[in-house]
Amino acid sequence: MGLDTSRVLRIGVVYRGQVVAERVLDRRMDITVGTRPDVTIQVSAKDYPDFPGLIPVAVVHNNAYHVVMPADPAHGVSLRGGPAAGLEAVRSQISQIKGQKAVPVEAFTGGSLTMGDIILMFQFVRGDAVPTVTHEETVLRIGLVHEDRLLSDQVFHAGRPVSIGSQAKDTVVLPDIDYKGPSATFSGDKHGSKFQVHLPKDCQLRLAFDGLPMDLAEATAKKVVTQGPDGVHFALPLKSRGRASLGPYTLLFQVVRQSVTVPAMPRKSIAAQVFGPLMNDSAWTISFAVSFLLLVSLVAQSRLYYERHEKFMEKARAAEEQASAIYEVEVIEKEEVKEEEKKPEVDIMSDKAKEAQKEDLKKEEEKKPKKADVADKPDKVQAQGKQADPEEKARQARAAVEQKTVAGAFKGMGASKMFADSGDSEGGDVVAKTFGGAGGDGAEGAAGPGAGGVKLSGSNAGGGTMEKVAAGKKGGFGDREAAAVKDEGKKKEETAVQVRLSSGGVEGGEGGSKGEVGKVVSRKNSAVQRCYEEALRDNPDEGGKVKVTFTVGTEGTVTDVSVSGASGKFSDCIRSKFSAIRGLPLLPSPQTFSQSYVFSKGGG
Repeated sequence: MGLDTSRVLRIGVVYRGQVVAERVLDRRMDITVGTRPDVTIQVSAKDYPDFPGLIPVAVVHNNAYHVVMPADPAHGVSLRGGPAAGLEAVRSQISQIKGQKAVPVEAFTGGSLTMGDIILMFQFVRGDAVPTVTHEETVLRIGLVHEDRLLSDQVFHAGRPVSIGSQAKDTVVLPDIDYKGPSATFSGDKHGSKFQVHLPKDCQLRLAFDGLPMDLAEATAKKVVTQGPDGVHFALPLKSRGRASLGPYTLLFQVVRQSVTVPAMPRKSIAAQVFGPLMNDSAWTISFAVSFLLLVSLVAQSRLYYERHEKFMEKARAAEEQASAIYEVEVIEKEEVKEEEKKPEVDIMSDKAKEAQKEDLKKEEEKKPKKADVADKPDKVQAQGKQADPEEKARQARAAVEQKTVAGAFKGMGASKMFADSGDSEGGDVVAKTFGGAGGDGAEGAAGPGAGGVKLSGSNAGGGTMEKVAAGKKGGFGDREAAAVKDEGKKKEETAVQVRLSSGGVEGGEGGSKGEVGKVVSRKNSAVQRCYEEALRDNPDEGGKVKVTFTVGTEGTVTDVSVSGASGKFSDCIRSKFSAIRGLPLLPSPQTFSQSYVFSKGGG
């Protein structure tokens, strides 16, 4: 049956003027206080070793709290917030509940129990209306007595095996000094109402079924108990109890029905589970709404940026494709220009150049295979391709002249007209003076820095061609060509010397640092080789074995370098290259390494 509990019980435990425990109970249950682990409100035995193991405070009867009256007359109970007569008004209502005298306290708002140094204070406060449900279950109650003193009183639920003995695996462990016999075990089905009991053989068993007591012999005669070589076996049904001896300890056991009141949480729909917290907690609702709006705005901004970026990229691709298409059209149109539509080219080649061109063409014709050879070797002819057209050769030669000669440079500037207007002599003077000659034939008597020049030949009416005139005087083109040939020979002589460098691995160091340092140092081989190349300019006989000893600090830099086998600028260059090394491993302490090189040169 569901009950609406609108009040909760708040309990505080004060021991010697100090609050040692406090708890709020949101459901109705029997309340005990102490240091035992099975009490409702536990007090730390380590911090308060003198605190009692168990103190009954209140019991639940007819879904109402009843405070347990202390057995010691010196202890007292006080109630407040109820009838004007207070405790005297309810003394007549004291009744025996669960083997203890208790008084109902639901009519009061609170009160306290005073037991020497211990004060138990309780108060009813308003709580949330929580529906509860009360159900009963079969439990095993076990008490342990030693020298007429109750050591423990515990309740065990069905389905959990319980053992009492001196072994560490037992549920209730007895001191092995007092008891060394076999353990007593209790086991019961979770859904049943009986417990199977196994006790030692000399346990001095006494049982009471339905209020009828019997000893071991009588229980064995009635076949309630079965004795065997390993002990006594029997089933303990509901409303039965018994007593057995385990050495100096007396074991009390009983099977009873216990009422348990637990909250009955109502079933909520999915919508109520999702939106219930939103409606109950305004702060949480506001924070959730702000977070949701931020998430939506982030998604919207990302979507907007993606759409704009896609549009921009589409426009860029379209513009690129359009530009590419236009370029292809222009290239195709230029390639499809017909040969006859090209503008006539002005022939500015001299007769001497034409004769040289004809001689070149004639030599190429002689080198070509004859028809008979072509017939004998068809595969070779096929591999050589189509025979070159002489006219095409001529066009290529003219194009080379336009690109590589001064005459070609003047072609696009209307050179023929300029020379035609100025005449042969004047045009020759202009060009010859520009290039160091006197004009005309430009041989002897040429003015300017050199005697060489450019000769302009042709008719008086039409420009003509330019030829290079070489002279032996200092400063002319002849001297420049000679200097160029000399420099070219010097370069060939220099390139004939090849520098060889061979290096061994890095030595020294500790642990695995040598390999890492060696990788970094090997990158400087080309720089060290350049030092050797520069040293060869001062001393052609430079070479041999050079050893570099360097120290790597804790910050990955070279702190000290020494070079043996080299001197002067060569040694300074190698030292500077090693001092500039970076990217070395960070070492726990400075370490010294060495790198050896062998320098040599050989002919090309």
